[in-house]
Amino acid sequence: MSSASLQLPFNDITARQEAFSSAYIQAVAAVAGCSIASPKPDNDKIDWWIGSRVRGTKFTKPQIHVQVKCLLSQVAVGEHTSYDLDIDTYDNLRDSRVSSPRILVVVLAPKDFPDWLKQDEERLALCHCAYWLSLKGEPDVPNKTTKTVHLSRSNVFSPRALQAMMVRASNGEDLAGVTDAEDLL
Repeated sequence: MSSASLQLPFNDITARQEAFSSAYIQAVAAVAGCSIASPKPDNDKIDWWIGSRVRGTKFTKPQIHVQVKCLLSQVAVGEHTSYDLDIDTYDNLRDSRVSSPRILVVVLAPKDFPDWLKQDEERLALCHCAYWLSLKGEPDVPNKTTKTVHLSRSNVFSPRALQAMMVRASNGEDLAGVTDAEDLL
């Protein structure tokens, strides 16, 4: 099937990006064993609430709030990938007084949407990758339109990283520095 036949009449790329990034978040949460819900209406710059049954030293059943963006890009290179975040979203995600941790997840997808997934009888693979960032406590910025944020390529939004975030949240700890290699026990 050609790219043109896939595109018409479904040609709103922004809607596709939103749906694709949501599918990515849902897939990671499912594999991590977490529950997921979408707030209605989304009036707080949060796309997903992800919850867990983890019992930590301070809290049980932690929740992490996620704002997800999709960036049409090549596979990331270098130590970081950058994203221009609107100031309202930046300000909401940097709020240090919220009761549940908040993160930004940026899903990188190929520029040509038919390449967003690979499928055969053995697997369905979403392409390329997603990275996460906690903006908690970041400073106010004088710019009134956008803030460029830099997501470390070591912060892959994976099932193991999400589980580590849940453990940290249940222990009342910051999410900064969570890695796939973190001891979950």
